[in-house]
Amino acid sequence: MSTQDTSKAIPLAFAHEQSPVRLLELPPSLVSLIENSTFKGSSPILKIKASTPIPTDGSAAPNHPPPFAVLTTATETFSIRSVHSSNSIFILKPAMIPTLSSSQEDQDSDTEMSDFKIPSPLKPGVLVTSTCASHLELIPSKPDTELLLHSLLTEYISPAHTLQRLSEAPTKTQLVKDTPVSDAEFTQGWIDASCFEIDGHAVRLTPASCLQLFKTIINIMYAVAGSESQWRNEGIGMDEVMDAIKEDGELDEWPTDALRAVVRGSWELKKDLDGSLGYSFNAPHAARWVGKHVLIANPDKSFTESEFLNVWKDNVSADCADLLDLKILDGFYTQSALGVVRYVHGSAAAEASSSAASSKKKKWHEKFAAGKKR
Repeated sequence: MSTQDTSKAIPLAFAHEQSPVRLLELPPSLVSLIENSTFKGSSPILKIKASTPIPTDGSAAPNHPPPFAVLTTATETFSIRSVHSSNSIFILKPAMIPTLSSSQEDQDSDTEMSDFKIPSPLKPGVLVTSTCASHLELIPSKPDTELLLHSLLTEYISPAHTLQRLSEAPTKTQLVKDTPVSDAEFTQGWIDASCFEIDGHAVRLTPASCLQLFKTIINIMYAVAGSESQWRNEGIGMDEVMDAIKEDGELDEWPTDALRAVVRGSWELKKDLDGSLGYSFNAPHAARWVGKHVLIANPDKSFTESEFLNVWKDNVSADCADLLDLKILDGFYTQSALGVVRYVHGSAAAEASSSAASSKKKKWHEKFAAGKKR
């Protein structure tokens, strides 16, 4: 007979048919977003999207396999990962549980089971409705939306080149829905990849076309508005930029949205005190944008440092020439010990830089041996 006091025990029972449940562990930033939004009376929009592996061109290789799905907020993306545990998690709900009275316990322990059953009293307890041996974990992710759109979209070279199978290209709305990134990250990636729509289908400008259009647009702005006007200092609206381009007429054959895509990427967006948005030509921003596109336009080319700087200088405006420094292109290139510059995108550049730095460090036993020789 048990000597434990069972008067304060909570009865526990397992349901014969358990409901399938997957628990989702939320990171602190997402919990805060939900709580603050609920307090303000508006719930955040959360989306679960299938993950699309990013095809690489050999310049960047993912360290980890892509997740099967991601969860996005308006501004952030989280990879969803299944985590298995040796300890099961029970999902409980209150229930009245049949229990044995003291007399029944004595009878069961001292005598054989009788042919008749005494009704068991009910006691408040908990019922296990589901057992979870794994749960879902959200991991903050920084997807390279620009590289993803580069791999998904057809290149637009020029009005003289016919686009093949344009009707099969997705719309921008479809891309926003299907691309596994947040809406804010998609918007920035759309700008960075110089994307636009033509006949309702999404395409992207080739890097070489971007450089060509950039030089022409800047020359037009200098010719129409001069060097010390509002377009360089305070910023002007996109429509004013497009009016100047239209007045010049040199780029009339190009789609207007293609020209807008170049301005959005190479100019700096400014917000005025009245809340209106304008674009200003910021020389450091433009220099970095041009340098990046020179590298992307030559993904397989090995430049000497001086050769690359000359090509870079040829594609920027005169007031950017003194700003050209490889340091402003960190993340888009690697440079060998011999000074050879090659394009490489994103995390691969960081890994290459880290590897180069670590190779310069001597191992502890090499330092020890060098010390002994002194």
